[in-house]
Amino acid sequence: MNKTKMKLLNGCATVIPGVLPQEKKGKKLLSYIAILPGQLTQRGLEGDFGVLLRVVPCMEEQFLQLGDVLIKRLNPDCAVVYEGNAKQVIPSANVFVIRPKVELDSCYLAFLLEKSKLIQRISQLSGVGTTVAAVTASQIGGGTIPLPPLAQQRELGQLWHLAKRKDELLRSMIFENDRLLRALCGKLFQ
Repeated sequence: MNKTKMKLLNGCATVIPGVLPQEKKGKKLLSYIAILPGQLTQRGLEGDFGVLLRVVPCMEEQFLQLGDVLIKRLNPDCAVVYEGNAKQVIPSANVFVIRPKVELDSCYLAFLLEKSKLIQRISQLSGVGTTVAAVTASQIGGGTIPLPPLAQQRELGQLWHLAKRKDELLRSMIFENDRLLRALCGKLFQ
């Protein structure tokens, strides 16, 4: 059996820090749609986008692209693959974008970040005994990941994606079942 090669994450992906706001009185400000850390959940990207104001325009590489993987800078606990189609969406200051290169599948990377506890191992580098784990771009890029052939990465990434979808469907089913049982109980007391 062939041993899977290991590679530093920064060798097969680019880590892009979130964008800081720049507000100056009297200056014309550019307005951007921003993804906020609270939107990143185990279920994916949820909630309302933020608005980020800047004097200096964002660089092209700061705009999110299909397949970018998003994680929180503070207490990262999940990875979200960006599947949006809105133009000129940027990550806010407390969100990191990990942009896979051609040899790395986005869903596989998100799978590794979540299921192999890579996020937690990176977070532990930020300091022992701290209440808030704040990761840096260099800590993320310095993480070592297994890099099997792309076809195998895609298979694992699809399994991860299906498992997340299954979890969401089960949560919805449990919620609906509970709602129906409460309604039935309510009818008994009428």
